[in-house]
Amino acid sequence: MTLDDTLSEAIVRYVGQDESSIPGRHPDRVASESTRAHVEQVIAELDAIRPDDSAVDLFGWARREVDALPSAPRLSDSARSALVSLLSFTWR
Repeated sequence: MTLDDTLSEAIVRYVGQDESSIPGRHPDRVASESTRAHVEQVIAELDAIRPDDSAVDLFGWARREVDALPSAPRLSDSARSALVSLLSFTWR
């Protein structure tokens, strides 16, 4: 499967990993409405994830959960990293 560079870049911008080490939610940083909607769909999938017994190592757990997202194979390493940061930050 080929990478979706537009979606990947938009996720990094949305989470703010291009400007800060602290993840957040910045929908205003994604100008295209259709791309923003796609990013928010991925974020909604992320928000549905809840820690379980396998979350002893929070970053390892978050990495596994992000890798299991349906969109993960199409995302760049930096986009997956941004999602891991957001998920682990949410639950720490």
